[in-house]
Amino acid sequence: MKTRNMKLSSIGVITLIAVLALSAWGCRKENTTESNDVNLNSPSLKSNDASYVFPSNANMYGKSYAQWAAEWWKWNLQFDCATVPLRDVDGSRENQNQSGNVFFLAGRRGYTLNVTVPADVSLFLPLITFESDYPCGDAEPAEGETLEHFLTAETQASVDLMDQLSLTIDGHSIGNLNDYKVVSPMFTMAANGDLANCFDDCITGTDQQFVGGGPFVMLKKLSPGTHVIHRVGGASALFPFVYDITYNITQL
Repeated sequence: MKTRNMKLSSIGVITLIAVLALSAWGCRKENTTESNDVNLNSPSLKSNDASYVFPSNANMYGKSYAQWAAEWWKWNLQFDCATVPLRDVDGSRENQNQSGNVFFLAGRRGYTLNVTVPADVSLFLPLITFESDYPCGDAEPAEGETLEHFLTAETQASVDLMDQLSLTIDGHSIGNLNDYKVVSPMFTMAANGDLANCFDDCITGTDQQFVGGGPFVMLKKLSPGTHVIHRVGGASALFPFVYDITYNITQL
């Protein structure tokens, strides 16, 4: 569980040992139209990466990467401990409350998930991620500081330490993953209060403010059939392990 009273002395952010043990959140997705203005020559992508993932500056189905990161977190935060996708160990929790053009992927560190996804959806997932929320313990914005700036700064400090990043799609390794680090806009929701027992002890079950961040990737629509996605993310300055999850995807 996350405890905000424990801070990283060098950067003054909430401890994320347990929070980083996550793997996916966000709320219902809008059924919007896919953007056609993707720059396939973006310097943020290797030349052949553009056939697998959207560039980091893309507008996808009406939202930016940072906005989709917020939706991913909202999706996870609605569930209780028995159903939350970030603790999924086999893929059975991934199909809950999914809709629209974007399908979220989560999961628990160290597991392989078998997931069947609908036709004509893009997959959205983090390599590693972190969220800040308010209220939590005795942490408060400084005098004159807005709550959004306070939560954004906490999240950004943690995102900056995320390294050991790797993503392969059917054996193809995606490059320049640091370009995909984002911090979401602040959002307000009543997260499921049961998550205080297994994920974040600051969650109250009533309206709170959240900011999430990390390297997130939106995959372009896969062809029908089977695919293998392998994601890795770590924060070596904070802990020795990495978040390593494999997805065996069946795209209908």
